[in-house]
Amino acid sequence: MQTLTLKVPPDLAAWLAQRARQLNRSKSEIVREALNAQRGRPRRESVTARAGDLVGKYAGTRVSSHKRNLRGLGSCKRS
Repeated sequence: MQTLTLKVPPDLAAWLAQRARQLNRSKSEIVREALNAQRGRPRRESVTARAGDLVGKYAGTRVSSHKRNLRGLGSCKRS
Protein backbone atom coordinates (compact mmCIF):
# COMPACT_ATOMS: atom_id res chain seq x y z
CA MET A 1 0.00 0.00 0.00
CA GLN A 2 1.08 3.54 -0.69
CA THR A 3 1.43 5.99 2.20
CA LEU A 4 -0.45 9.28 2.15
CA THR A 5 0.26 12.13 4.55
CA LEU A 6 -2.31 14.82 5.10
CA LYS A 7 -2.87 17.72 7.45
CA VAL A 8 -6.16 18.06 9.30
CA PRO A 9 -7.38 20.73 11.71
CA PRO A 10 -7.11 19.86 15.42
CA ASP A 11 -10.85 19.32 15.88
CA LEU A 12 -10.98 16.83 13.01
CA ALA A 13 -7.88 15.03 14.31
CA ALA A 14 -9.47 14.74 17.75
CA TRP A 15 -12.71 13.44 16.26
CA LEU A 16 -10.83 10.88 14.17
CA ALA A 17 -8.81 9.64 17.15
CA GLN A 18 -11.95 9.35 19.27
CA ARG A 19 -13.85 7.56 16.51
CA ALA A 20 -10.97 5.12 16.00
CA ARG A 21 -11.01 4.29 19.73
CA GLN A 22 -14.80 3.84 19.72
CA LEU A 23 -14.67 1.44 16.78
CA ASN A 24 -11.43 -0.19 17.91
CA ARG A 25 -9.94 0.42 14.45
CA SER A 26 -7.04 2.39 13.09
CA LYS A 27 -7.40 5.97 11.89
CA SER A 28 -6.03 4.85 8.53
CA GLU A 29 -8.79 2.30 8.15
CA ILE A 30 -11.48 4.90 8.85
CA VAL A 31 -9.96 7.34 6.34
CA ARG A 32 -9.64 4.59 3.69
CA GLU A 33 -13.32 3.72 4.11
CA ALA A 34 -14.30 7.39 3.82
CA LEU A 35 -12.26 7.77 0.63
CA ASN A 36 -13.77 4.62 -0.87
CA ALA A 37 -17.27 5.83 -0.03
CA GLN A 38 -16.54 9.17 -1.70
CA ARG A 39 -15.11 7.46 -4.76
CA GLY A 40 -18.23 5.33 -5.15
CA ARG A 41 -20.58 8.32 -5.11
CA PRO A 42 -22.04 9.47 -8.39
CA ARG A 43 -21.00 12.92 -9.52
CA ARG A 44 -23.00 15.77 -8.11
CA GLU A 45 -25.88 16.87 -10.25
CA SER A 46 -26.31 20.40 -11.42
CA VAL A 47 -28.92 22.56 -9.74
CA THR A 48 -30.98 22.38 -12.92
CA ALA A 49 -30.88 18.58 -12.91
CA ARG A 50 -31.78 18.43 -9.21
CA ALA A 51 -34.73 20.75 -9.71
CA GLY A 52 -35.92 18.38 -12.43
CA ASP A 53 -39.53 18.93 -13.31
CA LEU A 54 -39.66 22.32 -11.57
CA VAL A 55 -37.39 23.98 -14.14
CA GLY A 56 -39.52 25.81 -16.65
CA LYS A 57 -42.72 24.81 -14.91
CA TYR A 58 -44.04 28.35 -14.93
CA ALA A 59 -42.49 29.43 -18.21
CA GLY A 60 -44.90 31.25 -20.40
CA THR A 61 -47.38 32.13 -17.71
CA ARG A 62 -48.57 35.68 -17.73
CA VAL A 63 -46.56 36.77 -14.67
CA SER A 64 -43.41 34.67 -14.86
CA SER A 65 -41.49 36.42 -17.59
CA HIS A 66 -42.92 39.90 -17.63
CA LYS A 67 -40.16 42.53 -17.29
CA ARG A 68 -41.99 44.15 -14.41
CA ASN A 69 -41.82 40.91 -12.39
CA LEU A 70 -38.17 40.24 -13.16
CA ARG A 71 -36.96 43.67 -11.99
CA GLY A 72 -34.44 43.20 -9.15
CA LEU A 73 -34.21 39.44 -9.67
CA GLY A 74 -31.10 38.14 -7.94
CA SER A 75 -30.38 41.31 -6.03
CA CYS A 76 -29.94 41.22 -2.30
CA LYS A 77 -32.62 43.25 -0.56
CA ARG A 78 -32.07 44.09 3.07
CA SER A 79 -34.90 45.02 5.35
